Amino acid sequence: MASPKRRKIETGDTQPMSAFALRRQLPSGANSAFGSPKSPQGSSRPAGSKPVASSGSETVKSGNGAARLPLDPSPEPVIPAPPKDLAHCCHSVLDSSVTSVSADAPAVQPFSTFKLTKQNSRKLSGGILRLKLVESERFVVLGSFGVRVINGEVTVAGALLRPSESIAWIHASHSYAIPVLRCSDETSLELHPHPNAAELRGLEKLSPLFRGLWNESPAAARNGRHIEPFQLISTSKDAPKKAFIQDLVSPPAWNKKLAELVTGQESKCPVVLICGPKSSGKSTFGRILCNRLLTSPSRRSRRGLSPAVAILDLDPGQPEYHPAGTIGLVHVKRPNLSPPFTHPVPAEADATVLRSHAVASVSPASDPELYIECALDLFRHYQQSALRGRPLIINTPGWVFGTGLDLLTELVSKLAPTDVIYMSEDGPSETVEALKGTAKNAFVTLPSQQSEFTTRTALHLRAMQAMTYFHSVRSRSGDVSWTPEPLTAMPPLQVRYSGESPGILGILSYELQPPAGLLAETVNGSILAIVEIEDAKAFRDLFHTIQGPPPSSSDGAMDVDEDDEDDEGKRLALTAALETQLARTPEGIPFIPNPDSRSLDPRYSRSLGLVLLRGIDVASRSLQVLTPVPLSLIEESRSNGHHLVLVHGKFDTPGWAYTEDAYARSFTEGANEEGTVEIAEGDTDSDDSADEPENLEDAGDFTGTPWVEELRGNEKRPVGSRVWRVRRDLGKAGPGGGD
Repeated sequence: MASPKRRKIETGDTQPMSAFALRRQLPSGANSAFGSPKSPQGSSRPAGSKPVASSGSETVKSGNGAARLPLDPSPEPVIPAPPKDLAHCCHSVLDSSVTSVSADAPAVQPFSTFKLTKQNSRKLSGGILRLKLVESERFVVLGSFGVRVINGEVTVAGALLRPSESIAWIHASHSYAIPVLRCSDETSLELHPHPNAAELRGLEKLSPLFRGLWNESPAAARNGRHIEPFQLISTSKDAPKKAFIQDLVSPPAWNKKLAELVTGQESKCPVVLICGPKSSGKSTFGRILCNRLLTSPSRRSRRGLSPAVAILDLDPGQPEYHPAGTIGLVHVKRPNLSPPFTHPVPAEADATVLRSHAVASVSPASDPELYIECALDLFRHYQQSALRGRPLIINTPGWVFGTGLDLLTELVSKLAPTDVIYMSEDGPSETVEALKGTAKNAFVTLPSQQSEFTTRTALHLRAMQAMTYFHSVRSRSGDVSWTPEPLTAMPPLQVRYSGESPGILGILSYELQPPAGLLAETVNGSILAIVEIEDAKAFRDLFHTIQGPPPSSSDGAMDVDEDDEDDEGKRLALTAALETQLARTPEGIPFIPNPDSRSLDPRYSRSLGLVLLRGIDVASRSLQVLTPVPLSLIEESRSNGHHLVLVHGKFDTPGWAYTEDAYARSFTEGANEEGTVEIAEGDTDSDDSADEPENLEDAGDFTGTPWVEELRGNEKRPVGSRVWRVRRDLGKAGPGGGD
């Protein structure tokens, strides 16, 4: 993978200024509260389980050898190191466009106007740092910490923090733009060490994706040195070695619109749909807006309600509060001050996922009709819930051409938002005109907020979010932490798929239906969605694909949408019909035949979460799964008489899970003192896997871990192991472009 893009934007010699000072210089129309957008995005099996072979490949180089994953069709690319001459990224001034350092910029870049002295800071017991700030000071903190305001006010990422006994917790990694803390008056505050900092940083020994994110290098942890959970960054000299820093900024146009949305619309709550191209700042703007709505004094005093915002997250590729491949409705209770990979399972005090659906893909292109059905069901749930009347923020994917544009216009038409915000002033013109014609006076464009430097791609971020999802542990109090041990060290759940009272009804494959003889190998080692069937109507026309007339129908068809007086009897008969007609694999695993690529009806089903199928125990007729879904939630579903179905689709292959043990060993042994491990793609232009290695036996050396092979020294992959991928038309040519 190439090194990060470097782009030069003309900038002045502006020195860091606080938001308070800058607001005085802005015209009245742009005088709004603060905003801080982010940089856009941006297993092992037990004995008796047979490893799965596939044509995909991934190479992980560490120490003297490399581990190859022959199953991953989308291997993680190399994490680029920043250019040496740009090791420290620029400082960007609030309320200005994104800026970057040119080649002739000074070596030292300022980030904070606040300077630590004996007079304005004091170290307390427990690692607490108490600070006193004067008017208009600002500062940047890297790491994991909490903020408690003693007196005055502090703004961070759009949230206004006031004196309180509670602590606002923040994870600030330099893979994203770092939140800036600002005050407009004299302020006293405390910075507290984050109680879960060590667990989150512990994931760096399991994957290079988590290395080099914080204020200390992985080598410090390996050498047993004490690591401070956070660090104040005054200038680029304070930044970690080889790290570049960028702070959150909010253009004046953003601030103006944010002020309108927060203080305006007295008669009704805003329903804001945010759309635009990829990496244009949609998630950032939505996060700032959510934080402003939660902490705005005007909205709280006017409505007299406890702070709450509803988020309808319709981006299955980069969701905020749930794993990729799903979309959901979220009740947000506290400001969101951390990256998405830190809360795919949110703490109960911060947010609650009210309802979620599995589209089983990171893009709505796989099944646009299912995507619209799921979105409309989530919106109906919002209208019927206690959140009705609260602000609703709708986030959408960055697909704005062809079928993607059709989906956006249909969402705008059916959801009827009060505001449609398009995060680009550069078009494309056909997209803007189509959305403007549908939204009419509710449509507005804002400048995009693109990242100048990124160290993690969208694939990297999804892998990181998947890792924190499956490593998350929820305590009895509702707090969430992480287990920094390989998944192979976690005992799996044993789910019986046969016999009396099985744990699942069966497996349903979306889009592609593998043959019965290959289904077990297809799903083994993959991620599946666990879906609760709330009503037998969820199966709708799936029954038309099952051979033979069901007992409750004389003509061989079941109209599950028809209501009559004997609805309960019809439901029971339908359930019995399904159980008797389920197909089975040679291993005895039940599945629902789906040659026509049908899907479950989202009006009568919901996703409980994701599971990682780490093994199939044929002898005991059980599946061995790992999942953060609370067992109490599964038991509650079964006690209500609801069936559970595992949905197989186009989730990302969890290559990160296959290599956790290898990375953990290399990290402990200190094979790479710099703390970095290269991840090379298996189908790049420089790939020479088609060349026959000198020693085929050594190239196939098995490491003892399923789906992982080791290449020693300069060995190459065997003939035929190169990755083959199919390019699909995603509708970019327009509605008639072969969707």
